[in-house]
Amino acid sequence: MNGDTDMQALAEAFDQFTKTTQVMEEAYRRLEERVQSLDRELADKHQELALTNDYLHSILESMNDGVVAVDVRGVITTFNRAATQVLGYEASEAVGHEFRALFERAFHTPPGAGGMQLRAKSGRHVPVAERDSPIADRRQQRIGQVKVFQDLSEIEALRKQLRQVDRLAAIGEMAATVAHEIRNPLGGIRGFATLLARDIAADDARSRLVQKILAGTKNLERVVNELLEYTRPVDLRMQPIAVAALVESAAGLVDLGDRPIAVTLNVDSGLKVLADADKLRQVFLNVVLNAVQSIEGPGAVRITAQADDSTVAVAVADTGCGMSDEQVPQVFSPFFTTKEKGTGLGLAIAAKIVEGHGGTIEAESALGAGSTFRIRLPRAE
Repeated sequence: MNGDTDMQALAEAFDQFTKTTQVMEEAYRRLEERVQSLDRELADKHQELALTNDYLHSILESMNDGVVAVDVRGVITTFNRAATQVLGYEASEAVGHEFRALFERAFHTPPGAGGMQLRAKSGRHVPVAERDSPIADRRQQRIGQVKVFQDLSEIEALRKQLRQVDRLAAIGEMAATVAHEIRNPLGGIRGFATLLARDIAADDARSRLVQKILAGTKNLERVVNELLEYTRPVDLRMQPIAVAALVESAAGLVDLGDRPIAVTLNVDSGLKVLADADKLRQVFLNVVLNAVQSIEGPGAVRITAQADDSTVAVAVADTGCGMSDEQVPQVFSPFFTTKEKGTGLGLAIAAKIVEGHGGTIEAESALGAGSTFRIRLPRAE
């Protein structure tokens, strides 16, 4: 009897163990399914988070404004592409560095501050308009700051040009008035000096003084004419013009005297520009004359031309004294000259005429290494 009872108890225990095992297997299966489901949800969340991060990164990198973020220690954590374009630092060169150490200024913008600047990698101080905002986490704990800024270099340059235009307009108005006031008495002086020259014998010592008066009035008349030329609007009669013939005729008007200066031309006879022949000849004459006057002693002036699909660029290079880096930007400003007897209007008039043609004129120079003036004009085909 005891054996049968033991067997029955063992069978019941085994049956209970089997049921428990089945329950545990079912629980494990459900747990495994839940884990797999959570893994899938986690993978989906990771993918969604990655897409969100990529989207936010794309927005940040697509902004035209520079964005720089720092943590509470002032260490840069974000540096977008626009910031790189303006300041020259790659993100890898900026992130991880203190803002103050990199840009040599505090991060925040003082209230009401104007004329803020950021130091670029090149050392240039870039004028910027900037706005600062705090960065907080979900618990509203401050974790850093973000700065959004705009490069004002182009705007500042335009403002400077506008001020320059206003000054030039005032100078031009004044010059026109002065020129007209001078012209009438100047004509009288020249007329009386001519009468004196006629009445005084050539061997008379006073004749030399009269000739000096006539030479002086001639120079003054030239200055007056240049003043009036600069203040007048450019009236152009445009037509296709062969560049080679125009440059050759302008160079032929330059009186070298006995000076040992070689003027050489290498311009394709087939190149044509859309221009006013008389006005453009004056441009080339002024530029070549300026090149010749910059040479002391033996030297050379070389005139060449290159063309692309839309423009012709004529370069006038000389072996003269050259100009400093400070002088080059001013060379086309009226009344600026490096010559003792120059009026500073020849190149200013040339620039005005070229701009009236829809072209550009620029100068490259170095002290003691000569200068190159490049005139770019619309091509005529």
